[in-house]
Amino acid sequence: MNAKVWVLGDAVVDLLPESEGRLLRCPGGAPANVAVGIARLGGDSGFIGRVGDDPFGRFMRHTLQQEQVDVSHMRLDGQHRTSTVVVDLDDQGERTFTFMVRPSADLFLAEEDLPQFTANQWLHVCSIALSAEPSRSTTFSAMESIKHAGGRVSFDPNIRPDLWQDQEAAARLPRSAPCAWPTW
Repeated sequence: MNAKVWVLGDAVVDLLPESEGRLLRCPGGAPANVAVGIARLGGDSGFIGRVGDDPFGRFMRHTLQQEQVDVSHMRLDGQHRTSTVVVDLDDQGERTFTFMVRPSADLFLAEEDLPQFTANQWLHVCSIALSAEPSRSTTFSAMESIKHAGGRVSFDPNIRPDLWQDQEAAARLPRSAPCAWPTW
């Protein structure tokens, strides 16, 4: 029996250069990609987060559903837009990211968006969910809730300083997150 893996964070629409002046809409966001990867490997994954109740948000929700990801805790937010990122490639193929919608729906995650966690479940969290309130408090609450229920937390420290409203909070993150941090 597979343990349920909840993935909390952002589901992003990436806009990639396709041809001169045209951008290709692609599903993205590290947490959404992790949820899809788990499902493709035969695992039981669910996505926790918010997207806008807009064409991009509905595209992301539909994409995750098609990939067999549980989207019962992926909320369509009528007040905020889906995170959208323009991805640019330089001559060496290196990517740069321009976040077009800030603050986006994913940063308005609230307690009522969380599932009832149970023992033996996992919660995978990406650091962007911790970059602003109210998502930060809700994410910390989710980590504590799943640990209290007997589950486990994994953390992707994909820290993008330009997205953090409070740089001091980013610096405090390794001391404040209720999960293990790698050392090197």
